[in-house]
Amino acid sequence: MPNQTARRRRAGAGEAAEAAAGAERPRRAGRGRRGGPPASTAAPSAGTGPRGAAGGPVTVRVNPRPGLLGGRLKLHQLVLVEVAAALVAVGWTISRPVAAGFGAVSLVLLLLAVIRLRGRSVPELLRVRSALKSRQRQARTLLPPAGTDPALAPALELEPALRTCTHATEADLGGRPVRRETGMVGDGTFLSSVLLVQAKDQPLRPVRTALPLPLDVVCSALTVDDITLESVQLVQHTQPAPAPHVPEQSLAARAYRELPDGTATPGLRLTWIALKLDPERAAAAVRARGGGEEGARRALKRVTDQLAGRLNSAGFNATVLDERELIAALAISTCANPIAVAGRQGTGSGAGTTRRTQEGNRFWRIDDRWHSTYWISRWPQLSRPGGGAGRIAAPDLVNLITGSPALASTFSLTAGHGTGGSVTVTGHLRVTGRNEDELGQLGRQVETRAQSAGLGLVRLDLEQAPGVLATLPLGGAS
Repeated sequence: MPNQTARRRRAGAGEAAEAAAGAERPRRAGRGRRGGPPASTAAPSAGTGPRGAAGGPVTVRVNPRPGLLGGRLKLHQLVLVEVAAALVAVGWTISRPVAAGFGAVSLVLLLLAVIRLRGRSVPELLRVRSALKSRQRQARTLLPPAGTDPALAPALELEPALRTCTHATEADLGGRPVRRETGMVGDGTFLSSVLLVQAKDQPLRPVRTALPLPLDVVCSALTVDDITLESVQLVQHTQPAPAPHVPEQSLAARAYRELPDGTATPGLRLTWIALKLDPERAAAAVRARGGGEEGARRALKRVTDQLAGRLNSAGFNATVLDERELIAALAISTCANPIAVAGRQGTGSGAGTTRRTQEGNRFWRIDDRWHSTYWISRWPQLSRPGGGAGRIAAPDLVNLITGSPALASTFSLTAGHGTGGSVTVTGHLRVTGRNEDELGQLGRQVETRAQSAGLGLVRLDLEQAPGVLATLPLGGAS
């Protein structure tokens, strides 16, 4: 699939960040086992965020990604075409009967190269299906170790190598030592920290588009001093109001309908920023800070503190999560059933003797919560605050696709390093329902809403577990 990028020097596309928080296809989390959706990306390609001058609407620029020829033709497809042509040529030089036999084989190869099933070529579909079966086989025997925090167990069932830790520092505050703790999570190939970003308390909260989270500030964390991050991820977790089970004629439902945005007003909207460090990519910075795991923690801590300070200066409350809060954020994002979590507290095992999660072709289930994840394949023209009119403002776009009556909706943007000094942004959307039928209805509703706004959604069939990993605050898809 094509790669859509935003040039860093033109900005870090502040309007895209409005989608991630308005004041209110991936690999696994590490670099090991493959099997996620294609890492194609999308991003608005203009604007300097709230500080930039008002201009025209934000458009999307599509650039070919390495490994793609002509935008859509992949390398393995070209190889199949070349092999088919070579077989015909060789057969023709031998004899006509041999050429006819080779021609039949060549026709099969051409069909394999051209035919697409569920948006994938046949070889790609076979690879993805094989990866799903491999994950399902491993799931039968892999359980979180005894003593695992029940809130963390679902994430460990997705990625067994994940581990959390605390990086503690001592600061001098008026002659009094103050201990500061930063929670971190990783699998041995990466290390991530998480910020909780909230609007500052005011007597009247600003409207959704009044104080968008500037993506240029967030993307600036990709390179700090001598430290280069793997990626920076924005995750927005939304729960509707009133809750889906509340009757339409209840007092709460009537009260929400009287609000300016009606039932589109969320009951809960949490925004996290996850910073992902690859120690190999930032090897020099890690060595300069002592090397090893301690050096990696210090480097990540430096970037985390600087981004928190810049966001606080921009008018937000950015809080660095400690280990306990980070685990809670992962539990909230997976939508683990609180009753199931509470029932396992103090049992000595976070997962008991059975798995709490299950991956199917079109869903991922945790306890009694069903999830379906989409990759954002196309972005509409986004309007700029105070500037040219696009099809829709980014905050309104995200509110539209996360405002369905789902149990929860999760929107994720992952910014990484592109080619030629560009910043690539990958988008994912995950909806959560109470059963498979409800999930299907919610999916159709979200797809209809996205289509009306010009947003392209591709459901990650056969890759739901990697899709869920891409929407957890772990630093995003690689």
